[in-house]
Amino acid sequence: MKKRLLTALMTSLGVFFFLPVASLAIKSLTFGKSLSLVQYWELFTVDHAYFKYFWNSALYAFVITSASIIISLPLGFLFAKIKFRGAKALFFIYIAVMLLPFQATLLPNYIRLRDLGFLNTPLALTLPMIFSPFAVFLTRQFMTSVPDELIDYAQLETSSALKIMRCAVLPQIKPAISALAVLIFCESWNIVEQALIFSMDNPEIYPLSVKLAELPEDVASAGGAVYMFPALMLFLIFRKPLETSMESYKL
Repeated sequence: MKKRLLTALMTSLGVFFFLPVASLAIKSLTFGKSLSLVQYWELFTVDHAYFKYFWNSALYAFVITSASIIISLPLGFLFAKIKFRGAKALFFIYIAVMLLPFQATLLPNYIRLRDLGFLNTPLALTLPMIFSPFAVFLTRQFMTSVPDELIDYAQLETSSALKIMRCAVLPQIKPAISALAVLIFCESWNIVEQALIFSMDNPEIYPLSVKLAELPEDVASAGGAVYMFPALMLFLIFRKPLETSMESYKL
């Protein structure tokens, strides 16, 4: 019964969020009152600046996703499987930081980036998100589902924590890591406030999420549809890992 209710709820939410996407896709295929690909033709052949910002977004999302996964894996393993004094208190701090809204960390991030000379550079848009506690928290939750006995067996072969993590833990949570990568990519694909504040004097490095509002009205729907395509394709490609991670891990 609970599974049916959950399925019905998820289906309803899926339909609710899919309707605006479908509406935008339909609008992008119309010109005037008839079906046409004119919007896409003009977007691809006339407004070349669109793709400059598109590739800006792709670069930021790729760098943030890759670096976040690399950083969160050892930290998640540390909190999940290595016992040391103050581990719970330190993890609680991570949770508290994760719960802080963007506005609460805006000024400290701005001051730090200013002092480092990173304002109005791509580093200003990537560094604050690379060290997000969200990725560490989820990675730790994934790794707590790995049996401790498996870690004990691995310790018979090696005393290296990194090797144990790589050989014994990571193969067990591959679907979860794929799901985490999708979530981080989608979050970093849609950055707006960071770009407007940390790179306000250098619009050339803006991501597409900021420039969408400036698209001409005759290609706005096509531009929005192309903007949604990478995130939508990732969800479709990694649908199975997303479902597996939600069902199998204690999130």
